[in-house]
Amino acid sequence: MPKKNKKENGDPKPPAYAASESNPSVDIDVDANVKVEEVIERDQWTNKAEFMLSCIGMSVGLGNVWRFPYLAYKNGGAAFVIAYIVLQVFIGKPMYMMELVVSQYSGQGPTGIWAMNPCAKGIGWSMAIISLIVSIYYIVIMAYTLYYFFGSMQSVLPWTKCTDEWLDIGCVEKTTPKLETCTGNATLDMIGKCLCSKTNYTFNEGLSVNCTNNSNTAVSELYFYKTVLQLAPNMYPDDMGAPKWQLALCLLLAWIIVCACIIKGIKSSGKVVYFSATFPYVILIILLIRGSLLDGAIDGVKFFIVPEWSQLLKLEVWAAAAGQMFFSLGVSFGGIQMFGGYTKFKNNIYTDAVVISTMDLITSIISGFVIFTTFGGMAKQIGVSVQDVAKGGYGLAFVAYPEALSNLPPMQLWSILFFFMLFTLGLDSEFALLETTLTCIQDEWPKLRKYKSQLCIGFAIAMYFIALSCITPGGDYVVTLMDFYGADFSVLFVSTCESISIMWVYGVDRVMQDCKYMLGYEPRPKYFWGFCWFVCSPLLTGALFIYKMIRFKELAPEISKGVPFPDFAQGIGFGLTALVLIPIPVMFLYKLLTAKGNLFQRLRMITTPDKTWGPNDGSMKRRLTNTNGVDMVAVYGIDNPAVFANGEDYTRM
Repeated sequence: MPKKNKKENGDPKPPAYAASESNPSVDIDVDANVKVEEVIERDQWTNKAEFMLSCIGMSVGLGNVWRFPYLAYKNGGAAFVIAYIVLQVFIGKPMYMMELVVSQYSGQGPTGIWAMNPCAKGIGWSMAIISLIVSIYYIVIMAYTLYYFFGSMQSVLPWTKCTDEWLDIGCVEKTTPKLETCTGNATLDMIGKCLCSKTNYTFNEGLSVNCTNNSNTAVSELYFYKTVLQLAPNMYPDDMGAPKWQLALCLLLAWIIVCACIIKGIKSSGKVVYFSATFPYVILIILLIRGSLLDGAIDGVKFFIVPEWSQLLKLEVWAAAAGQMFFSLGVSFGGIQMFGGYTKFKNNIYTDAVVISTMDLITSIISGFVIFTTFGGMAKQIGVSVQDVAKGGYGLAFVAYPEALSNLPPMQLWSILFFFMLFTLGLDSEFALLETTLTCIQDEWPKLRKYKSQLCIGFAIAMYFIALSCITPGGDYVVTLMDFYGADFSVLFVSTCESISIMWVYGVDRVMQDCKYMLGYEPRPKYFWGFCWFVCSPLLTGALFIYKMIRFKELAPEISKGVPFPDFAQGIGFGLTALVLIPIPVMFLYKLLTAKGNLFQRLRMITTPDKTWGPNDGSMKRRLTNTNGVDMVAVYGIDNPAVFANGEDYTRM
């Protein structure tokens, strides 16, 4: 059963220091007439393994399997990987470490940690909203994996056979080289089919061969866009249509599974991750071995790892690497603080941050080899280049890879394993996204912790109905809109504000001292972490945000090549961005206007840690008096000359 904490008159008393083993004679002065109310305390991880696996599961998700390999292919192969590694070393790992330090030290989630800098509390709410938006469309992609998972159980895989209505649009059952336009030379044109001229109809009528009006399209591509998505030509209200009932059932099943796994918070999700965070690695290794044995696999590997060094000079490559890093690691999404707030005070977060971020990189590299060894074999078999096999976005997981798996007997087995792996990859990330929002709510209103199950079910039902808009014929555009405006574009700004608020306002020295108070030593090497925290994280993320602002029109999503989203859709997108970012200035202005004194005094007050800020080591539970009857000074952590930890007195620094 969760532990319970007593509150006076329903409100927590100002924090102070509780009796410790080193000072058992301390007396607690408690008013006998005080009204006592029970409030359920925050949970803690049962053991270290659950915490580590949950963090790895959050960081290692669907994006590692399709997004990272495709971005690497699109942005210069190994050049993109180099950019990704550099950004992870100087931004990703340090920020991961920073978020773990402040959350574990305080024992609080994304909103509670801002007792260190009260005016920045809006950043925590922005993180909660980002996680909520991402969790709505992320589970839609998980529903796609379930759709394919059940489709893999048929005797004939539905994405391997052309239907009669698709034959007229050039459906082929395997990817083939693109057809050339007819030349008018009977000898050349009779070798195989050729494309009619799109403008010269007289020329077409004079040909001695029957030309085709369409280029060949692989059946796997037609199946995904015309059967699974039933993709509409645009996203105007008349084009949206009704939700596809098969996807609605898959979406319902996905929500039921997620809800069942986190209904008790980390107490239940911590048990699930033993399987969901490890099973994908088993399948990835099996697929890597199988793909490496294919004829032509080496061509795919070369395509993935041979660098185009000139790409490193392009800012868009670094921006793409940064976007992938934030999305994959979960930095500034709130999930790291949420998980860190449940850890034990003396947990070695230094090692955790390095191991988890390294596992994320390793998994992305492994996924890249899995994808491109298979595509190399596929390209060799059907006589096309690897470049013609690779697809972007969803296409990698739901178009090209299903076709590649159909070449591996028994095709049903490989498809079942692959799509089940994709679902489990998404499961851990969905846990973290939804639990982040729920944790923020429960931290702000602790009385709601006893209604944890009801909150989980209520949010799941509400988000299911919201997500129905994502499984309509125009739903793919909705997913793209939510991803770009609600997460990808916003998270860089939130990350910049987070770094500045912690490292420039609260201070690098304080973070170092907090870490030393927990672990007994500062992060090593000290000056590297300090440089990354104080300089690299705020300045580089800020620069990347400005770059995206400058090139916003070029980077904004499109309906098709050269066709931007309708104005009303862009308006909705900017509304999502405003919803995510508005808590930051609103909370700052609220704190500033409600503080007392002149402007300088107000700024000083709202940027100074409040009385609830302090270490989560049991030393700040109640206000006490010492043996001489004198109230102890309410100063915190290593700032308190009297604090006693690890058998050593930490003096004021």
